[in-house]
Amino acid sequence: MKQLLKGLCSALIIHSAAVSAADSAVFLQYHHVSDKTPAVTSIRPDRFKEHLNYLDSNGYQVKDIVETTKAIQNGKSLPDKTVVITFDDAYLNIYENAFPLLKEKGWPFTLFVSTEPVDRNFGKFLNWDQLREMAESGATIANHTVSHDHLPEKLDKETNDQWLARIRQDIETSEARIRDKTEQSVKILAWPFGETAPELRALIKEMGFIGFGQQSGAVGPLSDFTRLPRYPMSGNYSSLNGFKTKIKTLPLPVTERLPDTAIISDDNLKPAMEVTLESGNYQKKQLRCYATGQGELEVDWLDESRSRFITRAKAPLPVGRSRYNCTAPSNSGKQYYWYSHQWLRFAANGKAID
Repeated sequence: MKQLLKGLCSALIIHSAAVSAADSAVFLQYHHVSDKTPAVTSIRPDRFKEHLNYLDSNGYQVKDIVETTKAIQNGKSLPDKTVVITFDDAYLNIYENAFPLLKEKGWPFTLFVSTEPVDRNFGKFLNWDQLREMAESGATIANHTVSHDHLPEKLDKETNDQWLARIRQDIETSEARIRDKTEQSVKILAWPFGETAPELRALIKEMGFIGFGQQSGAVGPLSDFTRLPRYPMSGNYSSLNGFKTKIKTLPLPVTERLPDTAIISDDNLKPAMEVTLESGNYQKKQLRCYATGQGELEVDWLDESRSRFITRAKAPLPVGRSRYNCTAPSNSGKQYYWYSHQWLRFAANGKAID
């Protein structure tokens, strides 16, 4: 009887560990935490507090960006409901309005810092003393390049090799400055504006960096670690109802997506996206895709098992950044599996726009 009870207890412990562990996480992206800055890149301080309190009261585990990304990369389990909080651009209002709340809860967070505005003491940005203070309280200081340029743009008459050498130097310069000022060098980069290109992604992979974009979705083992998704939490995307839905999402298991680039040309302004999926605990028949400003798109399945589909915009994508979002409900209907791809269309002069 003792052996039987011992075996049952062991089985219960194993089952408990299995149901409380996860192989994915949700990463949140904030910019301004203020009611005095442009709404499109801001969340009100009271709304940000609502986000934190909801996480706290509903069993979410706010974790460090380094340990979380490494765990997913290496196939190690994470606590269920793992969330990572990130801020882009190192605005002063993060220190004034977000840091006190995070410090009170003892939660880690990440600041993606463009070093030039900090070095030049631009008034609306943090300074190095404030960044060091936050680092001492558990913040990770990570790379957002030197000047927050549009990295896929090439300079006039710049060759491909010159372009890549320039971007490499920019990333290395910013990383060295962060290391010199904070003693941190985690080799995690947030692409300015979320913009990248296949050559740039290959570059940071060769440099040993992980990259984050600004497209939505959860991060899992199949994610591309040169352009990991984060949920933007500014403007219309900061509502508490939307927040509740997004923090419990899972990554749609995408094994391949074509084309491999975000950049679209003038002769292909309604780009097709072909996606290959692994099976999983989600309803393929209920998969839906949407384009920025265009609503729901047609989804054409390319095989009987519904492992491959294609979708495309209904109208030409505008200059700037657009997204395709694809979601499918879980079999239980309690959460969504989510995948997003960002597109980039240059202006007529070959430049990206802010």
